[in-house]
Amino acid sequence: MRTYILTTPIDADGQPVRMFRAARENNEAKAIDQLSGICEGMLADGVVSEQEAKYFAEWVRKHAVLHPVWPFTEVLSRVERIFADGICTEEERQELREIMEALCGRQPAKNAGETYSSALPFNVPPPNPIEFTNRIFNITGKFAFGSRRKVMDAISGKGGIAIDSTPTHDSNYLIVGVFASRDWIHTNYGRKIERAIELRNVASGIVIVSEEHWKQFIP
Repeated sequence: MRTYILTTPIDADGQPVRMFRAARENNEAKAIDQLSGICEGMLADGVVSEQEAKYFAEWVRKHAVLHPVWPFTEVLSRVERIFADGICTEEERQELREIMEALCGRQPAKNAGETYSSALPFNVPPPNPIEFTNRIFNITGKFAFGSRRKVMDAISGKGGIAIDSTPTHDSNYLIVGVFASRDWIHTNYGRKIERAIELRNVASGIVIVSEEHWKQFIP
């Protein structure tokens, strides 16, 4: 009788490869792609109908259970509030449209070649003021302010510690550049946001801030 031995793949550092996590992240990315596609389709005519609103709510409820990560958790909380009474008014459909636009990064663009980063993950209300001295800032996305080096130098010039890497428990701020790639979920940009949200959910103290808000405190 043939004997089968289950072996675990090892990475270059001799650590087990987290295959199931990789598969989960791939499934999450596909689901978010689908969500973005649904939003883009419903926004094509600039109006979210009652039928579209109900379909969107049902789809989000189904997939938020399978993928309890941002943006599903954020969108689900808003959907449940809107449909708490079982109906979706014209005003609430307008709110849904704005949620979809925020998720897709739709804003009036000065440059048609750019898309805007999602507004959904930002802290509400944003911190005022932003404290710089000895605070750790992670940055992600593409900035209208300038290059990442320029952004990091501006933070350092105010006494902050600028790091272009994934947030950790020591991070105080994640600054999200106003411009984002259309495929942000597949990039380091999206992973940094996801990690920051995970940290925020366990009360690490990290704050997620838009470039527009951050710029108010840069001379």
